[in-house]
Amino acid sequence: MSIGSLQTLEDAYDEATWGWPAEAFDEVLGMMDESGADDTGIDEHARTRVEEASPYGLVARLQDDPMIAATSGLGDTLDLLRAADRLASWAAARRARLVARVHTFSDREHHTWSGRSSSLAFTETVVETAALLKLSEGSAARLVSESLALTGELTDTLEALEAGEICPARTSVIVEQSRTLPDEAVHAFEAEILETAGDLNRPKLTARCRRVREKLHPESLTARRVKAASDRCVVFEPDRDGMAWLNAFLPAEQALALHTTVDAAARTLRSGDDPRTLPQLRADVLAGMLFSSGGTTDVAGASRESCHCGPGSEDSRTAMGAPSPSAKIVVTVPVFSLMGITDEPAELEGYGPIPPDAARTLAAGATSWLRLLTHPFTGAVLGLDRTRYRPSEDLRTWVHLRDRTCSFYGCSRPASRCDLDHLIAWADAGSTGPDNLYPACRRHHMLKHQTDWTPRPGPDGALTWLSPGGRTYTTRPEPPPCGPGPSATTKVLLDLASARSTEPTHPADALPPF
Repeated sequence: MSIGSLQTLEDAYDEATWGWPAEAFDEVLGMMDESGADDTGIDEHARTRVEEASPYGLVARLQDDPMIAATSGLGDTLDLLRAADRLASWAAARRARLVARVHTFSDREHHTWSGRSSSLAFTETVVETAALLKLSEGSAARLVSESLALTGELTDTLEALEAGEICPARTSVIVEQSRTLPDEAVHAFEAEILETAGDLNRPKLTARCRRVREKLHPESLTARRVKAASDRCVVFEPDRDGMAWLNAFLPAEQALALHTTVDAAARTLRSGDDPRTLPQLRADVLAGMLFSSGGTTDVAGASRESCHCGPGSEDSRTAMGAPSPSAKIVVTVPVFSLMGITDEPAELEGYGPIPPDAARTLAAGATSWLRLLTHPFTGAVLGLDRTRYRPSEDLRTWVHLRDRTCSFYGCSRPASRCDLDHLIAWADAGSTGPDNLYPACRRHHMLKHQTDWTPRPGPDGALTWLSPGGRTYTTRPEPPPCGPGPSATTKVLLDLASARSTEPTHPADALPPF
């Protein structure tokens, strides 16, 4: 290499500082001055620099962290933590501005997105943001809604976030508490809250927001309660290890009455020889109340004498209640696991793997069966035993079992609650067969037909969606339920085959010589 092709020292410095304002570079150099710690080891100047630093200065300070970590004390480490927190607040504010800008591309005059209605425009923004940031659409909807509020009526709150005076969590509290305030009261609410928001943690800020909100809201609590009650709902949330949450948003007096009733019933069942804790008893009583036909707890069925066993036993199932016959749930369970030969987990639609004993309990009360053919080694679905009269129902069931959820990127709605859509439209000579059908929930079915979201088939059953923003997101089929090596079902089949091949052949059983 020639000498002329080497970078000069000045060129290297220019490249390293490219894009940084001159004042930001001066700020970084100022941070490299000698420490101003007093006799107690506390550097008040360093704390002030962290609070006043620009994003460039915060980045520089955090980038130097590995070099000073070995010699820094607690005070220096706390300064760095505060610097990281301020930088995160600035980044959250920038994200809010960018999300709001993404929303502007759904304008009617912009040709990239449809922009047919404000509701559809909001949905488009949510879906594009969720896919890009790998968020659930519920989380993305909250992010988009919060970003539009911050860039709209709560600009002072956005500036406080950008300056690092408040964190993203406290910003969310302010936005949430201001939602139902009329426009004329929002600015007064924001101004009063921001006076102390920087010194309060999230619970204290939430309590203060509620008090200020009640003081400034022109509507009575009765009128607001009627509006809020329209949002009541029940939400199912899967959790780990075969468990899940069931959350209800209810009027306060109803929620409290239900909790008091459950708690009182649970306390009557407590005894010294019952191993269940009070929270476990509350959960069992609630399940019994919901599953019982009369809607009340069957105290006799949940008596102390009959509840001395662990979960999954006959007595504990009686205490917790059995699913109502009117509740339809779908469980896919390996036949050998159902027979108790293996302990392979079952698959609960809308949740995932559940223990085999729970599947056997559900199977004991099953009212209908459908035989599903799977690969003995991988567990992949191969075909459906046609035991039903209507082929359309067989085909629908086959697609539901094959795909399990909505085929849109990131959507986890069970396929049984989705529409079946043609990948190639029927009008374009698309067939009504398993290779051309995929499940799409109502929201994403609408997006496909009314916006520029476009699905394209990929290899091995994958489905790639092209977004209005020009990005692609691929939904891949759920991998078969097999781990490393053969499954328990495969081992049983191999053992049976081996036993049959080694059985001695008796002379009497030999074929005659003709």
